[in-house]
Amino acid sequence: MERKTKIKELRQKLANLTEEEKQALVKRGLIATIEGRVLSIQNTILVYLQSNSKIPSVVGGYQQWKRAGRQVRKGEHGMMIWFPVGEKDENGSIQSPETFYTAIVFDVSQVE
Repeated sequence: MERKTKIKELRQKLANLTEEEKQALVKRGLIATIEGRVLSIQNTILVYLQSNSKIPSVVGGYQQWKRAGRQVRKGEHGMMIWFPVGEKDENGSIQSPETFYTAIVFDVSQVE
């Protein structure tokens, strides 16, 4: 599927979720990155929407898994998340995001 189409579909799914549906997804549990950070609520919901009834726990990009000595299994499909770009404060956190880009992440269950 074309990336722009997938982004549009995900945005539509997210927009159509009720507050109760969002809370139900978040109650499944928070999702951490391979680097130890917790995904934002928005990205947590996005991952759950794309996880095909699996319960993701730890996610990372292809290169992040490779640096960790793991390999994404052939044929696995990643999940799209959004990440902000903008000025960072002294702690390395984005102060006021100027724009968002997409990244593809894989769950630990998709690597060997």
